[in-house]
Amino acid sequence: MRNQGASSTALKVLLAATLSIILATTVLLLFAADFRSALWQFFVEPFSSRYFFGNYIADTVPLIIAGLGVSIAFRSRNFNLGGEGQLYAGALAGAVLALHISEAFGPSAVWILVAFIGAFIGAMIGTISGLLKAYWQVSEMISSYLLSAIIINISDFFITGLLQDRTSNFQTTAQIPSEFLLPRIFAPSKLDISIWFALFLILFFQILSKKSKIGFELMVCGENEEFARYCGISVRAYNIAAMAISGGLYGLSGALLVIGPQGRVMRGFSSGLGWSAISVALLAQGSELAILPSALFIAFLKAGSDHVMIGSGVPSEIISILQAAAMLFITAQVLPGLGQRRRQ
Repeated sequence: MRNQGASSTALKVLLAATLSIILATTVLLLFAADFRSALWQFFVEPFSSRYFFGNYIADTVPLIIAGLGVSIAFRSRNFNLGGEGQLYAGALAGAVLALHISEAFGPSAVWILVAFIGAFIGAMIGTISGLLKAYWQVSEMISSYLLSAIIINISDFFITGLLQDRTSNFQTTAQIPSEFLLPRIFAPSKLDISIWFALFLILFFQILSKKSKIGFELMVCGENEEFARYCGISVRAYNIAAMAISGGLYGLSGALLVIGPQGRVMRGFSSGLGWSAISVALLAQGSELAILPSALFIAFLKAGSDHVMIGSGVPSEIISILQAAAMLFITAQVLPGLGQRRRQ
């Protein structure tokens, strides 16, 4: 039965990916002036040079880390909809630290401190939603989403006000000194050493979830809260911890973006990354190892769409519709499987 369920889930995920590709091809056929050229730009160009391929892989890094955060929340039967705000807050806190830290600190110390403060801020925001659910039965979906909306507006207020770079024509913070940015490993692309850290996190959480007591108890809380209580497991504590870890990973991904490819925090810089991470986790179906191919697929959709928009003149609104429809296919195919597994 378990093997049949896994096969059914894999088929649903494969169907969602196939429908997304078919939709992309249809959109290009309808709206691209040169269909063949658009096909090349969507399916091949992201892999056609070191620069494009490196940038494509770099875009998977925040999706991997944030996707792991969403997956941890899923495992405990929580749904974190506040990723955008958690990522934003972690990025802004990391940027402020990097801009004001003493030059006496070496680059390695700055990277660690920025990553820590980003993860800490994100975890604190996630903890609020966990506490509201654990003690006052407030839906974590509602609280995390509303908190995210508040935090994004507060962050934008600082980015366009107190923290704005007065020498720039853009709404952005000042540029972080180059010596504090993560070293790049695939020049001339923006890919940096954070890719190794993202892969390490996949292995770490895979071992934690499959081989540890904490991972087992978290799974039990997600599968059956009443049984978990009967076994003496603190469901309340695991709900809070799962939301904290989820928020912390979102904040960490934002902090690594700031000291990596971005180098600063621009208004709206996340560009829906928090929502894309949910699609990554849905595709992965609770498997930490599956986070990597899921992130690669979601990043491929974005990279291909961006190349088509620039190279074939397809309007950005059409590209946005394409990406949204692809996410809808993924959600529609995956969520029923999650619901069936939970009922079982």
